[in-house]
Amino acid sequence: MKIIDFNRRGNVVRFYLGRDDENDYYGDDWDDRPYEHNAGTVYQEFVYATVDVAMDYDGAFTEPADDWSYNGNSPFCKDNFKEGLAPCLLAVSKDVCKQYWEVQYSAMVANQNVLKIYYNQKWNDEFVNTLKEAGVTVLKYTERTKENTGDCDQK
Repeated sequence: MKIIDFNRRGNVVRFYLGRDDENDYYGDDWDDRPYEHNAGTVYQEFVYATVDVAMDYDGAFTEPADDWSYNGNSPFCKDNFKEGLAPCLLAVSKDVCKQYWEVQYSAMVANQNVLKIYYNQKWNDEFVNTLKEAGVTVLKYTERTKENTGDCDQK
């Protein structure tokens, strides 16, 4: 499985996972900028599972939509994330947060100590361990069932 979209609420993120061989996934207005004011979540027909994760209290998630240096609108659409032109999300560990008083996407994206999360990132044990090292905890994995084609059921 791989990451095909995300939704963030503070320091909790829901990743939408699709099959590794699915490359034609999309959602409403994924070609419109800025993504945060236009794009919808990936269409459910492409979602195989969801994973909810949380960042340690002293760490932070940041995304382009948070960055005030973009003057209120990020320069990205979700198709840019899908194409790998930019990480969709950064996981900034508490150690990095201690060094910087401001955790902004544009300032953090070049930092080698920040975990950059991309669309099409494989969701596997190695990636989960990398998340843990950054201070991220997996809260819940939910897989779609054949009986349920709408919302996901917990497995």
